[in-house]
Amino acid sequence: MTEITGKRPGALHSELRIDLHTFYAISTWQGREKNENKGAIIGMPRFFRLVSNINRDSLVDNPYADAVMYQVEKLIDDAHQHIQRQLNKTDKYMIQQFPGMTLSSVVSTRPLNIGVHSHTPVGYRCVYLLVGFDQLALKLFQAHHYGFISRQHRDHQLQDGGHQIRKIFTTAQRYRSFPVSRKELAMGGDAVDLAQQYFGELDDAILSGKKRSRFSPPVNSESLRLLNNRLRPEPLEHKVMEDVDKQGDQDD
Repeated sequence: MTEITGKRPGALHSELRIDLHTFYAISTWQGREKNENKGAIIGMPRFFRLVSNINRDSLVDNPYADAVMYQVEKLIDDAHQHIQRQLNKTDKYMIQQFPGMTLSSVVSTRPLNIGVHSHTPVGYRCVYLLVGFDQLALKLFQAHHYGFISRQHRDHQLQDGGHQIRKIFTTAQRYRSFPVSRKELAMGGDAVDLAQQYFGELDDAILSGKKRSRFSPPVNSESLRLLNNRLRPEPLEHKVMEDVDKQGDQDD
């Protein structure tokens, strides 16, 4: 114990790499440049940067960033469940085999190996979703190849799976950063007005922190106190007295 006193461990380090086997998953990772016939679609690296900016604003008590972080995380969770249901359905099709048949797992002979670096846990969760979509695409191509499902069913599920991820990308892409915290929201100002015009009214559950990304820190208690003072309804007795005074002025 005497020998190690005052010594500290080094920084923690880890690396995540994924294999993508299908064109559908790889094109979703890469995105698409704008051309004459089709608009641009962002890829996963661009999504990492967008969600990192949203997370940065959320960390400084920006309620609008909190709302978008919560929405992105909910879309990811819903998409995970959706793709898992489709995987389970496809597995059921594949189980319909005759005795004496064996079917190996399907993989690419040359998968694309990618190193993943995200500054937020939400970014990594979207990567896990993409890997699940890649596995679904593999199963769909295999099921169609062996005659378990139709081409129409395969293509519909592939488009639907890609749409689940693109919805998440689009939500992050629509975010705009305004220098607004809960404290400033309670006090008002030009930045608050601009944010309200762009995002609309905030859900009270977002403001109070009841709806919040599970990867975000707790809401600042001082900001909540200021907001509660601003949003607290006027006492009924005081309001009645004001109404009486107004009526008396009219009579006079």
